Amino acid sequence: MTFSGFEITKTRFWKLLLVLIKYMMILCSVAATGCIIYSVVLRYIFKKNFYGSDEVILLFAFWLYFMGAVYGSYENSHIKADLLNVYVKNIRIKDFFNLIAQVIMIAVNLVLITWSWDFFLWGLEKMPRTTGLKIPLVIPQSAVFFGMLLMAFYHIVHFIRNVFSYIKFGYFSTPQYGDYMTAAAKAKFPQAAVPLKHEIVNGNGEGGER
Repeated sequence: MTFSGFEITKTRFWKLLLVLIKYMMILCSVAATGCIIYSVVLRYIFKKNFYGSDEVILLFAFWLYFMGAVYGSYENSHIKADLLNVYVKNIRIKDFFNLIAQVIMIAVNLVLITWSWDFFLWGLEKMPRTTGLKIPLVIPQSAVFFGMLLMAFYHIVHFIRNVFSYIKFGYFSTPQYGDYMTAAAKAKFPQAAVPLKHEIVNGNGEGGER
């Protein structure tokens, strides 16, 4: 995302945040898996119980789940039930509707942030604890708020970058087989690497058969 020469993906904040998310996913994954293995070994080999194992696993699982969701937002790789790619081949129209979908997604994300913020504050105020090890539930539950906050951050970054690409190049998504531009759009964006519709039909353009 560029603003008059400013590239946010090149900043130290962007890089450090991504490193932090990756290390948190690794740490939580190893810790949760280790707790499960330790509990199984303790129970079936040493005939003992890992008291409160589910509470410890829950703590790491919460953070693993939401940091994984944040990383998916960073990669923009969440599973989508997107029918536009099937029925709409005019890449300008398709990406326009994709931008609308992104606006709706951001709006929903912001609503969820307000709800998760209230949930986070309630946890700090009431400070409920687990029944066994008395772990404050706000520790795993806070992952909901911070996860939603970081997801919204990456969604907004992707949206702004896509808007800039749409204005500059006429589209922002990776062209799929069969995608085309109209002659008017091609004249306005001659640098666009998307064929015209008749070029696809004739098999002579970039979207034609190879």
